[in-house]
Parts: sequence; structure tokens; C-alpha cells
Amino acid sequence: RNPWLQIDLKAAYLVSRVRAIIYGASGQNVNVYVGNSGTNNGLNNHICGSLPYDDSTDTKAIWRDVSCSPPVWGKYIVLQRIMASHYLEVCEVAFNYELEIAILDGSTDVEGMSYEVDEG
Repeated sequence: RNPWLQIDLKAAYLVSRVRAIIYGASGQNVNVYVGNSGTNNGLNNHICGSLPYDDSTDTKAIWRDVSCSPPVWGKYIVLQRIMASHYLEVCEVAFNYELEIAILDGSTDVEGMSYEVDEG
């Protein structure tokens, strides 16, 4: 069944890293997708990679990280376990993002919010 979890960030961010606390063996074979499409539960978006897994952490809930290199613009983060009929136990998800700022006529525009740039 390939269980998945889709997170709607409500705005697009330039995602550089996704971190998740996934309990034990359910952390095996988990892919991380980032993008702006909600179609097919976000599974058509760019795959940043797979969360690392170590058998020695089988019974622990620990942070697992994947970097998106290069960073990817996305409104959705999706975690999907690629093993039919197995479960996915996610405790917490966090992400890092970067700001791309364009300077136009002395001001910047980030996600529709304008800020004045001090030239002095």
C-alpha cells in the first residue's frame, strides 16, 4: 500500500533539508518528496532522497535527515514508505528553507511581503 504522509505548508518555500522523527523499523525505505503539486498526493513532485536508516535504531524514535540538493521550491512535503502493506509511524517533521531575495528599486519582495532595504 506504500503509506504516505502529506504536509501542506500553505506557501511555497525553498526547501533545503527535511528532518523527521520516525519510529523504529517504520523508518525503512522512506522517500521524501517536495514540490507544488498536490496531484497524486504530492507523489509526482521532486524526490529529494530517502531518509537514512540504520538497523541499530530499530526500536528508537530518532531524527532522520535528507538534504534537497539543490534546494527545491515546494508547498508540499510528502513522506512515503516504499514497502507494500507496512506502516509508517511519524512522530514529528521539520524542514529547513532558504530565502531568495530579489532587490528591485531599493526594496525586497519575499512571498508577497515587502521590506525596505537600508542603503546606508
